[in-house]
Amino acid sequence: MIQKTGSNRLALALVLLPITLLLIGLLTGTVAWFFLKMPAAAYDPLKLPGFFWYYRHDPVVTEALWRGAVIGVPLPVLLMAIVLRPKKNLHGEARFAREGEIRKAGLRAKKGIVLGRVRNRFLMVGKMEHVLLEAPTGSGKGVGIVIPNLLQWPDSVVVLDIKRENYEITAGFRRKGGQKVVLFNPTDREGRTARYNPLSYINRADPIEVLVELQKIATMLFVPPEKGEAFWTESARTAFVGIASWIAAKPERPFSFGEIYRTITMPGMKAFFAKEAGDSALSEGCRAALSDFTSSADNTFTGIIQTVTSKLNLWINPIVDRATAESDFSLTDLRRIPTSIYLGVSPDELDRVAPLYNLFFQQLIDLNTRQLPDDSEKLSVLLILDEFARLGRAQVIANAFSYVRGYGLRLLPVIQSRSQLRNVYGEHGADEIVSNCGVEIAFTPKELRVAKELSERLGFLGQDAESRSLTIHGLLANRSKTISEQRRALMLPQELMQLPEDDILVIRGGIPVIRGKKIRYFKDSAFRSRLTTAPAVPALPKPVVPIAPVDDLSDEELAAFNDYSALADDQVQDIPEDVLALDRDMPNLTVKDGSMAFDEIDFDDIIGPDPTKEEWEGQRRDLVLSEGEEYGR
Repeated sequence: MIQKTGSNRLALALVLLPITLLLIGLLTGTVAWFFLKMPAAAYDPLKLPGFFWYYRHDPVVTEALWRGAVIGVPLPVLLMAIVLRPKKNLHGEARFAREGEIRKAGLRAKKGIVLGRVRNRFLMVGKMEHVLLEAPTGSGKGVGIVIPNLLQWPDSVVVLDIKRENYEITAGFRRKGGQKVVLFNPTDREGRTARYNPLSYINRADPIEVLVELQKIATMLFVPPEKGEAFWTESARTAFVGIASWIAAKPERPFSFGEIYRTITMPGMKAFFAKEAGDSALSEGCRAALSDFTSSADNTFTGIIQTVTSKLNLWINPIVDRATAESDFSLTDLRRIPTSIYLGVSPDELDRVAPLYNLFFQQLIDLNTRQLPDDSEKLSVLLILDEFARLGRAQVIANAFSYVRGYGLRLLPVIQSRSQLRNVYGEHGADEIVSNCGVEIAFTPKELRVAKELSERLGFLGQDAESRSLTIHGLLANRSKTISEQRRALMLPQELMQLPEDDILVIRGGIPVIRGKKIRYFKDSAFRSRLTTAPAVPALPKPVVPIAPVDDLSDEELAAFNDYSALADDQVQDIPEDVLALDRDMPNLTVKDGSMAFDEIDFDDIIGPDPTKEEWEGQRRDLVLSEGEEYGR
């Protein structure tokens, strides 16, 4: 079978062209002849060219020819266009986008989310749209998408930084560019992390606000199962709200997750809180919540407590406890103050820290969507959700894709495949997330199932296929030829799996799919010139004072409770003066040597020579954190 595309139409056009020109001349001359009121008996089509050539300088003849052309030209041209009009392709007309379509779609912006390169120019989406990256493990999503955007996004950014690689490579540039740089890495064994307390945004003096905000947090933390009984989830929410609101009502106690965990796991807490439920000094909501979960049977009570602690067992770690006792930064300042927040975690601890980071992103969205940004909140916030599906189900984030653009938030979730997203959010939830992303980037798939799904999304086209046959009867041979339209995918699954590792596919609504090239930040001079050493992170101070004991406990209960209380961090030392001095003396980067404005870069000559292996290893060594470098709180 031999495929033919457009060859028949071209051959037909070559045949029709001289016929069309002949018809134009004949019709034009005939109409002009009668405009001149020449006798019909003298009309001879073969003599018309000679007649009009002889009288070509006569103004009357010239005017008649123009009038004839008005009628004589359009009709043959229209007939030719009808004959050559391409027929509707029954199987689709999928193809790759052209440059004009890319520009019209707004993907040649000078500021926005960088996607890749097409014809050695950056592909960048400037509109307030979310971008979905579908890339298998080890396909270069960090060097191709995450790090390039951290090296050029001028406003605030929050990124899930697995292996802390993004911080080491990009934090120095963003810090010198005037950004407040924060590394929240609560499981770091040396305690080198900023602090984030999810409860610090609650006014503990307002009982109504305490209950409302704690209910929001409980909803984020305790997600009901897709199938099965929701009793344990609802009961865990009630217990969490009751104990946390009780702690909020005790000014002498730290209002933190570590304190909640210690309180809910102390011996004799059922009897203690059953008694506290009658304290009229507590809010009505607090007393109702305490009474609700302490009135359950012992086995049920144990199940409720275990459901709560299953989400809070991360706070067994004293470093996590100290890292979440207070806050060194505010999530409500992201649209006012240029801030870069890196959520550090090692790959083996991501599942353990996922509930905390899940809560972090949900709270960030909640706090920044309570009211539309005013004139003082002009910054956009980019949330790079690497390994998005591994964070677990977060309904606030899933819903946010449909409305947060109006609040200045843009989401860049990174997943391995759509099936991974469906496993967490279900078929409907995953489709809703994908449909609210204006741009999709796909790297070379490694699984046939993923390649088949991607192939169908790219679409199909119809192609003319010519088949020939030969029939022999004795000494006679009969040849036949048949032309039919066949359906073919723009890219077959096996072609997608064999796609070069440097290639990407960008799917944007309204235009055909774009085939481009990955960015390798260490190969592009625009990014390579921005690499600098990341600021060192000081270790958290050790806790110095235990919390105050709970009143009215027996001696045995008090002794056991104080054992748990020893993990608390009631007082934290101030940042050392030498670190603050370094921060004050840190010069800002000038436009010449550190501007985040990509419009100052020559996009037509941006690709530099590939560094050698020795040069690249040297650059990586330079990025190792060193003691004494300042850390921006």
